[in-house]
Amino acid sequence: MALTVETGTGVTGADSYISLADANTYVSNHGDSAAWSAATDASKEQALRLATQYIDLKYADRFKGCKTWNTQAKRQNLQWPRQGAIDNDGYEYPDDEMPACLLSAVVEAALRIIAGDDLLGVIETGTIASESSTVGPLSQSISYVGGKMPMKQYPKIYALIRPIINSSTQMMRG
Repeated sequence: MALTVETGTGVTGADSYISLADANTYVSNHGDSAAWSAATDASKEQALRLATQYIDLKYADRFKGCKTWNTQAKRQNLQWPRQGAIDNDGYEYPDDEMPACLLSAVVEAALRIIAGDDLLGVIETGTIASESSTVGPLSQSISYVGGKMPMKQYPKIYALIRPIINSSTQMMRG
């Protein structure tokens, strides 16, 4: 099934923010990935769908602005296009196109998926071996069997998406 790409016009049924051709160009221009080159077009398209879904699920509540149309949620599940999204220099992103940083972040997430990461998968935590607590003057100790399992972080994806999300430390008053 071919990708249905959101172009900024509210494409019904859109499932990716970027086309396969544009993703291939991005990968080629930013250090060709052997895993990406070896993957089939169908696998790359599926990775772009999942990457788009990942970006929307991870950052939807932090994206700047609001969806362009009040019917957008009914026509598509995607969070973009948006209106009123202001970049870090104070300029508004056009509400009829996708920000370049969004497209780059989707491709970077797709590269992680092609490399075998399950961005939308379960988070494993370590099994607790022992716990201890003290109430006055507060103390707590937890030991994990084999150590605590670290959560994967994707700093490049975050750095790319940062211009179109609100800071997690930003306070809004109503």
